[in-house]
Amino acid sequence: MKKQKLAPRAFNREIYHDVPENVFYGTDDGDQDGSFGEFREFEHHYYQVAPERRENIHMISVVGGLYGLNLLPLWRPKELTFFDINPAAVNYFHLIRNNWLNSNNKEEFLQRLTDADYPVENEQQAFIRENIRLKQSGELPRTRGSSKRSYEQSWKIALDNFQLTKDILTHTPTQIRTEPMESVSFSRYIRKQDNLWIYASNISQFHFFELEIDNPANVVILQIIHPELPQLLDLADMAGKPVKLNVEIPLTAEYLKQTEQA
Repeated sequence: MKKQKLAPRAFNREIYHDVPENVFYGTDDGDQDGSFGEFREFEHHYYQVAPERRENIHMISVVGGLYGLNLLPLWRPKELTFFDINPAAVNYFHLIRNNWLNSNNKEEFLQRLTDADYPVENEQQAFIRENIRLKQSGELPRTRGSSKRSYEQSWKIALDNFQLTKDILTHTPTQIRTEPMESVSFSRYIRKQDNLWIYASNISQFHFFELEIDNPANVVILQIIHPELPQLLDLADMAGKPVKLNVEIPLTAEYLKQTEQA
């Protein structure tokens, strides 16, 4: 029997499963100086693919620290899915999205977060709203949440393109899922789709797993494990046959064997 390889931080992956104190208020994905130097690779890839591939992107992003917001004005998806294993992270996304939609510009959006002047729907959202306020004042203790870079640095590209990002969040059909990427339900959800552009952040630091795609005609997956070494894997060259995507370090893909095909 093949021995299961363990992700580097598999020992503590469960601390993110349902822990409100482990929401990421901002992100440290990408170049640590906040320059978004890694984006040059993403832009190069996007603009060199066949134009028709850019016309029907279903972008799937882990919530995490919401680095995925920065990909919206680049990829300009026609469908959106945000997911996270942590229900508190999903509530965090709801609040950030709602505030973005209810603000006229970047300055108003950031001020709303600072003032905590917006409604919430439940106790957990109230906890998160207060954490955002504390972050904005530089007072968020680690016992309540993880504070990475400022929002201006974390979401620079999305904020610099505030209206375009808002238009995408407003008009793009969006599904929000509370489940891990390695779950059976997530695997079933994506398997028959052939237009997926996935942002997986650093999930494979905590868990190695496999995903199957029936036909990866326009499937891309991006992960950022080490700041200066993002990995973007484009599966379009494998189109026409079922593929097994190995979400590991590094990402790899292979054709499904006949015995593995459902």
